[in-house]
Amino acid sequence: MRGRCDNLNLKKLQAKVNDYKTFGAITTALATFFYIGTLLPKDGLTQNKILTVESIVFGMLIVSLGFFLTSNYFKHKLQNEEQA
Repeated sequence: MRGRCDNLNLKKLQAKVNDYKTFGAITTALATFFYIGTLLPKDGLTQNKILTVESIVFGMLIVSLGFFLTSNYFKHKLQNEEQA
């Protein structure tokens, strides 16, 4: 019975690693698209709007870093569970 619970726990940890890695990749891609939007020439884009979008991009990159660090945490936890 213990082997089945351990296997289930390992699957959950692996799913969390994959999920957080995917969240990080999606957030990074979104931030990239927003940043590219500030580089393209637009007539109605004021300096204030550009600063706002760049602040949002910076925030999204911070969130993305958090997702990748969380994924890394669960990956190390998964490796420790597999060794035990």
